[in-house]
Amino acid sequence: MAQTTTVTVRPPAIALADPSVPYPQMTGGEPCQQTDPEEWFPQHGHNPTAVRLCHSCPLLADCRAWALANPQLAAEGIWGGLTRAQRAAIQRNNLRAAA
Repeated sequence: MAQTTTVTVRPPAIALADPSVPYPQMTGGEPCQQTDPEEWFPQHGHNPTAVRLCHSCPLLADCRAWALANPQLAAEGIWGGLTRAQRAAIQRNNLRAAA
């Protein structure tokens, strides 16, 4: 009789957040907390209104830093006044500068 072996396949571990950059402390008064989430996660392109609202937010710098430090969690939508493409360009430039 042949021996059977059970193999458990586990997905690779993925870091969920960079602990050195905390998620911004929201108060509920931020523009993203006061508007429809669809504004921040458009189906195509970006929403200029959401970007403009971000630029009026006191948490802009903290939100942007968090999104850039956690691209896997901020992969879609407007974060820190930046679109996905803008965040990707900043990350590429940071990698080039570090090389």
